[in-house]
Amino acid sequence: MSNIQPPAQPDESSEGRDKTYSEEAEMSVITMIASALERWYEQLGRQFGPLSRPQRRMLRLLSMDTKVRVSDLSEQLGVTTAGTTRMLDKLESLGYAARSRMDQYDQRQVYVTLTTDGAAALHEAERVFQERVQTLLNKLNPAERATLAHLLQLLNK
Repeated sequence: MSNIQPPAQPDESSEGRDKTYSEEAEMSVITMIASALERWYEQLGRQFGPLSRPQRRMLRLLSMDTKVRVSDLSEQLGVTTAGTTRMLDKLESLGYAARSRMDQYDQRQVYVTLTTDGAAALHEAERVFQERVQTLLNKLNPAERATLAHLLQLLNK
């Protein structure tokens, strides 16, 4: 799989030294994981078919609901409303998303929906993404892939 191996246990008998070693070993493992995730992220790329990584993420959120308020979308994406609006401007110009005001009592609320073209673009982006993930995972044997899937599920709980 890779050159990352768990650190060897120390031969020292002092509990204080073991604790220091354990903390250092744990930080070393965390650093290796962080570096590996960063490389994985870079290898996946920034563009997935017609969509950039942030556009894909936004359309995935839109695909989960029939209409989403811009403010809720901003919160789910972890960006400002202004940042969300800029991204929506682009997606709307591409015909992938549509904004509307649906509440007759509060016209301040702007809702976003995924268009048919947006669903098609998302489908293509998902295909490209899955293809890249599969290519990267081909470095692992089936047992390693199953272990990785299990560990990722544990992290996502």
